[in-house]
Amino acid sequence: MKDINKKTAVFFWLLTAAYMGLIFHLSSQSTFHLPIHTKNIDKIIHTIAYIPLAFLLYLSMDRSGLKKHVFPLAFIITIMYGITDELHQSLVPGRNPAVGDVLADSLGAFLGSLGASFTKT
Repeated sequence: MKDINKKTAVFFWLLTAAYMGLIFHLSSQSTFHLPIHTKNIDKIIHTIAYIPLAFLLYLSMDRSGLKKHVFPLAFIITIMYGITDELHQSLVPGRNPAVGDVLADSLGAFLGSLGASFTKT
């Protein structure tokens, strides 16, 4: 591990936690009406929503001094969060968990981790 700027690391972890909280909050909504009614728009939204999460997780780990296996860790942790989010939705009236949503989250996890890998410090 290299020298780290603790303030920067804490900032990225707080940003990551806040974004996870936003996803949790949105998943807690019993009704979530989309302004666009295109087939599979929810899968596109899932993918787009999980890109920043993986990106932030990657940066949080990187800025905390972790330099090995950051890509797979950000990717796997993001997918795990997507799975727990679907389990959470199973407890919310009017919401249903879906394997397709986890697959879309996984695509976002890959894209976010990949994008963040280009910011390597």
